[in-house]
Amino acid sequence: MRALRALRALSALPAMPALVVAGWLASACGPKIGPNGVTSDDAIVYVKSNVRDAQVYVDGRFIAPLSVLGGGVAVEPGVHRFELRHEDYFSSYLELQLARAEHKKVAMEMAAILP
Repeated sequence: MRALRALRALSALPAMPALVVAGWLASACGPKIGPNGVTSDDAIVYVKSNVRDAQVYVDGRFIAPLSVLGGGVAVEPGVHRFELRHEDYFSSYLELQLARAEHKKVAMEMAAILP
């Protein structure tokens, strides 16, 4: 049994360098991905508003409260719909066309709902 395992281990050795090279080539292609999942191709949008605890949505998906997005929101290039929501304010919408690696600052004001 040990001889069989040793034989299998030796037979796998020539394939190892090819796998290492294939893995290296695959990782070298495409944009670099940072530890937070942001790529060098992503656009970054920095949102400011008069309501700091508004909820940020991009393309209908909840992202985070505005107060925790100091570094902005990373999105793929293209058209995206940004929305701010808060239970005491009317929602605010903004559609943006973003280019590759673009950094954009936007202001989104929200109007209070009167009682």
